[in-house]
Amino acid sequence: MKRPCNRTGSWNDFERRFKPVIREDHSLIWHNEEIPRPISDRHWWTILDCDGRLYVSSGFRYVNRIGYIQTEVAWTKADELRDWRYD
Repeated sequence: MKRPCNRTGSWNDFERRFKPVIREDHSLIWHNEEIPRPISDRHWWTILDCDGRLYVSSGFRYVNRIGYIQTEVAWTKADELRDWRYD
């Protein structure tokens, strides 16, 4: 069953607010086996494929997952139900 996407925020707003961490290879996307342990889960977002469009959702998701993004700013309880366009 696909997770419904709440298409609320733009990528520019996401970058400004949460400050994604750029990896040593100059990309943003992490794969599960690459994520350093231990982790602070409120600094991680999942990139999801929702009907052919990409979105970023707070925390670790598994259905429709493409990869993960780490951010400098942690998400809050209010951010749990919001998705951000990954354009």
